[in-house]
Amino acid sequence: MRIEPPPPPTLAVLESILPEYGKFPFDRTLEGARNDIGSRPDLANPEHAKRLRIWLNQWLCRIGYPGMGNDVFADSLASWWRGFKDTLPPQSDGLAKLTDVQLRAVSDAYGDLYVRRAAIGRTGRTRRVGPTAAAKLLYFVRPAAVTAWDNAISLRTGGGRDEAAFLKHLTTCRVWAASLEAEGRQLGLESDEIGPYLNRPTSSVAKLIDEWLYATITGGLGVSRTGATP
Repeated sequence: MRIEPPPPPTLAVLESILPEYGKFPFDRTLEGARNDIGSRPDLANPEHAKRLRIWLNQWLCRIGYPGMGNDVFADSLASWWRGFKDTLPPQSDGLAKLTDVQLRAVSDAYGDLYVRRAAIGRTGRTRRVGPTAAAKLLYFVRPAAVTAWDNAISLRTGGGRDEAAFLKHLTTCRVWAASLEAEGRQLGLESDEIGPYLNRPTSSVAKLIDEWLYATITGGLGVSRTGATP
């Protein structure tokens, strides 16, 4: 059975569903990671990689912590970052404005990242970075350009979890971002003013879409502006 993506969000829909900043349980953990790492994350820096693993696990990614010896996760991120950081869109580029070439560059980076090693268990079993963590890492380094996903969202917006599915997801989200920004302009809002308008001051348009998908598909926000469960 073919699974269709949800209908496009509007500003009114986002306002009715998304909680004010601080009421979403993951707001503070993201803020903490950004404060610790700064505005220019360097995934080749092992300290940044360690902090990102903590943040990912706070966001339910369950990446094992290393014992004695090499930090597999830090090594994988460093190698990936050196190979792909210069192919990603500039940090200032928003999702709505990304070209097809830029979207494909992001999906290419995702395709390489999600299969890399993240941890080795006590039995020697390798745990990969995985689709959810890879998408969240790409969001962390390009917060204006990338809408992350989880398993439930990926099936609705991408039809899978591989590189092609992530490109489909991003392409769909780009259409939604452009529509939200056009709606914002009718209200006199620039793209970076939409988040504050919705009382989500640290959320880019790409992140607002992620939060809406999480609320309506994963069901993880738990509370709306009206106090109702989404």
